[in-house]
Amino acid sequence: MATVINGVPALSAPQIRTGFQVLARSFLAWRAARSRRSAILRELNRLDDRDLRDLGISSYDFTAIANGSLQR
Repeated sequence: MATVINGVPALSAPQIRTGFQVLARSFLAWRAARSRRSAILRELNRLDDRDLRDLGISSYDFTAIANGSLQR
C-alpha cells in the first residue's frame, strides 16, 4: 500500500522503475532521431549546385527535408 505524505501518495519502486524506463526509451529515440537528422544534413551539404538543380531543391530546403516536413 502506498504511503501518503501531505495528501500526495508516494510512488512505489516499480512505478519509479517504469518511469525511468520510459524516460530512457524517450531519450534514446530522441538521440536516434537527432543522429538521422544530422546524417541527412551531412549528405545534403555534400551536393553541389548542379545536383541540387537536378533534384529541384535548394539549400534553403535542407532543414525541411531533414525534419521531414518539405511539401511540394
